[in-house]
Amino acid sequence: MDIIANKLSGKGNGERCLNAATKYLDEHGIPYNVHITERTGHGKQLAEELSAAGSPVIVALGGDGTFHEVLNGIDFEKSRLGFIPAGRGNDFATGTGVTSLDPVKAIENIVRGEERDLDYIQVGDKRCINVGGTGMDVDVLLKTAKSHNKLTYTASLLRCLLHFKPYHVEAEINGETKEYDCIMLGVCNGTQFGGGIKLSPVSRADDGKMDVIIMTKPKRTPTLLIMPKFVKGKHMGKPYTHHIVCESIKVKTSAPIELDGEIYYDLDFDAHIVKGGLKTFANSES
Repeated sequence: MDIIANKLSGKGNGERCLNAATKYLDEHGIPYNVHITERTGHGKQLAEELSAAGSPVIVALGGDGTFHEVLNGIDFEKSRLGFIPAGRGNDFATGTGVTSLDPVKAIENIVRGEERDLDYIQVGDKRCINVGGTGMDVDVLLKTAKSHNKLTYTASLLRCLLHFKPYHVEAEINGETKEYDCIMLGVCNGTQFGGGIKLSPVSRADDGKMDVIIMTKPKRTPTLLIMPKFVKGKHMGKPYTHHIVCESIKVKTSAPIELDGEIYYDLDFDAHIVKGGLKTFANSES
């Protein structure tokens, strides 16, 4: 077993979770190797190298950003991917129930070895494990990253809503193209992002489909006032929310896109679901 760990994730939660997981492995005499990420993109590099070396089990320990890197480096023909959530939001794990938020129970799931296959979203040459999108979510992430006082995603979202101008996008789904002036467009494998914002509460990570959520500007209600509904997932079914279930989508937009919270500036938003492509382990708690 090889563990790719981001010790800095979750304001120190990564180191705490790593200590708990390795203590369990030591107590049970289970061999393992720990590989600490040292920079952005290092998780992807480590996963590529470990898969190439034939590691049967690679464990990603960190937040959704770490999961995203490891997902994009692993070769599922050679390795199976385990998860130990150690971020601040842990949106993928919380929203899908893919594994326990308790690091000891999470490593127990991996050691137990019951296999489970989930979906992921392919966008160009990148893989997305949870949510990808364009629009206000990108603006929010940029402002959060630049904040000196480490604004939460929700606080930054509130600020953006006061001044946000809709993006124009063209979305081609099932051979039909529609145009939207949207607040955001998200393709969802998981149910939530941004530390608990329930963008697509109906999503399932094992149904072979992705849920496209397109939020347009409300006609009669100030955008700021729909925020509480958006956070709780109560925006579904509202006139300003367009929900489409599909296997693929092509989006034309001049804006950058984000995948699992990582921003890409030169990536075509051409997405499709990879059914059962995510080779992982079953959660005994679900």
